[in-house]
Amino acid sequence: MSERQNLPEEPQRNEWIGILVRTLVAVLVLGGGYYFAAQYLGDRIPNGTVVEGVDIGGQSPEAAHDTLESRLQDLATEEVVIEVEGDRFTIDPAAAGLEFDLDSTLDGITQVSYDPRIMWERITDDGKDLPLRVTVDRAALEAAVDGVSGDVSIEPTNGSVWLSLGEVRTTDSLPGRELDVAATSDLIELGWPQDATVTGVVTPTEPTLTQAEVDRFAEEVAGPALAEPITVDVDGDTSSISTNQLARLLTVAESPDHVLSLELDTDGLLEVVSGQLDEATVSPRDAGLVLDNGRAVITKARAGQVVDQDELVKGIEAALSKTGEERLVKASTKDVRPTITDEDAQQWDISEMTTFRSEFPGGPSNEARTENIRVGLGHVNGTVVYPGETFSLAETLAPISKERGYVEAGVISDGRLVMGMGGGLSQVSTTVLNAAWDAGLQLDEWHPHSYYISRYPVGKEATIAVGVLDNRWTNDTDTPVLIQTYIDGSDIVMTFWGDRQYAVETITGGRANVVIPERHTDDSPNCLHQSPQEGFDITVTRVLSASGSEVDRQSWSTRYSASPEVTCTNPSAG
Repeated sequence: MSERQNLPEEPQRNEWIGILVRTLVAVLVLGGGYYFAAQYLGDRIPNGTVVEGVDIGGQSPEAAHDTLESRLQDLATEEVVIEVEGDRFTIDPAAAGLEFDLDSTLDGITQVSYDPRIMWERITDDGKDLPLRVTVDRAALEAAVDGVSGDVSIEPTNGSVWLSLGEVRTTDSLPGRELDVAATSDLIELGWPQDATVTGVVTPTEPTLTQAEVDRFAEEVAGPALAEPITVDVDGDTSSISTNQLARLLTVAESPDHVLSLELDTDGLLEVVSGQLDEATVSPRDAGLVLDNGRAVITKARAGQVVDQDELVKGIEAALSKTGEERLVKASTKDVRPTITDEDAQQWDISEMTTFRSEFPGGPSNEARTENIRVGLGHVNGTVVYPGETFSLAETLAPISKERGYVEAGVISDGRLVMGMGGGLSQVSTTVLNAAWDAGLQLDEWHPHSYYISRYPVGKEATIAVGVLDNRWTNDTDTPVLIQTYIDGSDIVMTFWGDRQYAVETITGGRANVVIPERHTDDSPNCLHQSPQEGFDITVTRVLSASGSEVDRQSWSTRYSASPEVTCTNPSAG
């Protein structure tokens, strides 16, 4: 009985077990799906996430990194612009150490969560703007900004005041600007890349000479100085200094602490005033040497009477700020002794130191050359070189121009004869050298020709090229040296008058390293015939003696190049 009664319970228990198993299976299936859903959503960036306008929602971090790197390339390389008062200056962001940090930007944006609310938000959320993070190499940024600072910065301009044609003229002092590199770099670092254009931070720089000082000086000093002429009364003889003359005599000076003042040309002032005084002043005159009937004679010295310069300057400086009658300056004269007195000249023992003759080629073909010699000697004749002074032939002859009387004639250029202004003056130069040589004077500079010219003393001749080659000697005696020179037939005659100190001996060595000249033909219409001349080395020595004893010995060595024979084949050639 009891067994029959329990039979219906077995199917019922089995049914519950089945339900339980099916439920467990369902739970496992659903749970596994939930797990995998959480894992999937945790590896993906939330939908709608945007970085600088680029949607990266639903992407893995790796994919999002690639997307941003590609899509933000233009933004990353866009030049940074610094604007300053309407001017634009650009820098390269990469060179400035500005870079996107995409790893940091995406860090932490994905994570696994089993919270159904978070999972639901990731599925349904509209997303958010994710800030783009950057890295900044501050040193590189400031270096890049500093690189444009030279273009941005403007130096301040000092004003100026000058006097012209009796008037005061000015320019304004203007401030400059300087780029503040650190502050401008701060703005770039703060705003990049969203704000690729920044307003540069500049600081004004002031000129050292202020506009206030320019205005003060022009109105209070320079203006009154040129307001009216100044009258000078020297012992009843009057002179007037016009506003134009004042403008030329006054210059504007700036002190180390940038204060302007007027400076007076005291020598020029004395010249202007003295030039208008006919009775009150007489210029002193030194004793000197002149030529008279072919000989050197001593001229008398003369004492002078000149305006007292110190008194005049003080009066003028005071009158510059005055007006009306107060611009009358009174000054007196003072006696002035000549620099070289008659007593000094009595100590001179003037006689003929030396005479040197130099023959030059004549005839119609040499007329131009002869004319240059005549003109050159005219500039040399009568020259007085006082003790300690240096004679410069280049300065005496210059300028070598048509206006000075010179003409074109043959000159040596690169070993060839060509036409040039002043051809023939080397004959004058050679004569000067030999006269100074034989007079025993100090020889400072002379240059032999590139090839030997047979009419000149070998190793003892000199060319001349104004501005390039000079012929200089110094009067190392205690008396003046007067140069007398003229043409006698086809000879230059040059005499030095003075006090000869030494006997002179010349020793000419033998020719060495002789070079045979080449021969050329030239069909140019400008060709000049040229005779051949050997090249060689030679040394010439000058021995100076006094009272029979040697005082000095100097040697000069010359290397003469071979001069080619040039035969002109063109019928039009000279």
